[in-house]
Amino acid sequence: MTVRQCLVLLLVCSALGLGVPLLLGVTYSARLSSHDTGFFAVQVDDAIAATELPRRPRRSVLVVIDGLGHEAAKAMGAIALLREHGQCRKTAVGIPSMSRPVYATISTGLEQDRTGARGNDDEAPLFAQSAWDLARAAGLSVAGVSEVTWWQQLFPGGFTRFEVLPLEADYFAAVPPGDLQLVHPLYVDEAGHEFGSASREYADAVARADRELTGLLRTLDFAQDLVIVTADHGHSLRGGHGGAQEPIANVMTCHAGLGVRRDPEYGHLRITTVAPSLALLLGLPFPAHMRAGDDDLDVLWDIADPAVFPAAYLADRRAAVERFRRANEDAVRAWLPDSQGSWDAFYAAHRARHRSGARVLVAALALVCLLQLHLHRRREQQGEARSAALFGLGFVAMFGAVTYALQVGLRGSFDLSSVAGRGDFIGFTLTMGVCWTALAALVHWLLRRDRCALMLDLAAILLLGAVLAAAHPLVLGWRLGFPVPSPTVYFFPYFAALMFPAVAGVALVVAAVFGLRPLRRRSDMIART
Repeated sequence: MTVRQCLVLLLVCSALGLGVPLLLGVTYSARLSSHDTGFFAVQVDDAIAATELPRRPRRSVLVVIDGLGHEAAKAMGAIALLREHGQCRKTAVGIPSMSRPVYATISTGLEQDRTGARGNDDEAPLFAQSAWDLARAAGLSVAGVSEVTWWQQLFPGGFTRFEVLPLEADYFAAVPPGDLQLVHPLYVDEAGHEFGSASREYADAVARADRELTGLLRTLDFAQDLVIVTADHGHSLRGGHGGAQEPIANVMTCHAGLGVRRDPEYGHLRITTVAPSLALLLGLPFPAHMRAGDDDLDVLWDIADPAVFPAAYLADRRAAVERFRRANEDAVRAWLPDSQGSWDAFYAAHRARHRSGARVLVAALALVCLLQLHLHRRREQQGEARSAALFGLGFVAMFGAVTYALQVGLRGSFDLSSVAGRGDFIGFTLTMGVCWTALAALVHWLLRRDRCALMLDLAAILLLGAVLAAAHPLVLGWRLGFPVPSPTVYFFPYFAALMFPAVAGVALVVAAVFGLRPLRRRSDMIART
């Protein structure tokens, strides 16, 4: 191949490597969520048939301490107080461990895969019925306080009153009056994003939450009132969340007060069970779309104190759970007969389809590598290069491995947990991409001294990046489908939208230095002769 041909190939692949990941990356957030319909939602309209209803708490409070991980919560004095008057459970929040999606799950009992809430940017209302809606329908006043309006955006009909307060406010003391109250402080999360969960600032924010929550608990009468404390996610050591790591995807959920059985032992819970537990303790119907089937709803009977609730009411609620399970089983079996009505089997079947699509992706990547190998072999046969083919493949493989290692080593993970803040992530990824690509290109040149080989290998990296980026919507759907993929796959479009344009930028410099300048010199020589 001539230098001109290598140059043209590099320019074409630079355009693809720049355009495809960037286009798919900047549109990704808008393609994540489907708040209007969700995915495979099963609606079961519930009504309490028992003639004797439980005594409702005088005051009910759901506290969501944003960004508070399980281990940090476990050391809080307020949590110890809640254990004395009720019970606390380590709670898995699911994937993605992001705020708005988990707010939706806390409120509805429906997991993120099916609520359609997969990111923080979609401000549209959510289709699924929430505990807030049920409380309003039962005639209860519902008040909320937060630093953001996201809860009200998700469930605009769920709140009688909702106030947004500044960071320095004591949310626990300032919550508006209501039969059911939501208290949602964000300062722990903000400290986690800015400083990381290993920082003194994060510890100070947790201590503040402990003091202010304790202040709230002292105003409650556990014989008459109800409080549930939970969180949406934890934080990585450097700051960030979204992945499945133990400190990030696990929080603490405590129930205490009227109707709650006392149990000093730590148990386990899924975040999908918070809304059903609130409904049960308040004497409300269960949320119509809650997860039922391959669930942990039986833990409800360990949370509720049978000495407080009428036996007929608990029997009716047990029957309701079984009704939800049967309806979900019938729906899943209709969608996929081989699943035998199991949500776990249904999930497994759809993930298998993702893996089938991934095999096509592997084949496409292999074709790119074979093309790279063929072009190098062709140059060797024409006497233009020596032993460049295997070096080229090794260079591409090494580039990918080091890129991954740098991201994990410097940011902690290859998923959204590495994103403490958008600006910081964008700056880091662009800087890393430019610096690492420039260093790799320099090493390539020092070892090979072959302009065409360098341009071919950079072209291969960019073409592989374009294929990987394009495969994401082709396999998972233009609007991200069901189920949510692994945290690494979920994160990739954001990373690719920055990394491959950085590679393309360096490639264009290489094209100018090693491609355009020699061609210009040759043209000048021809003109002089």
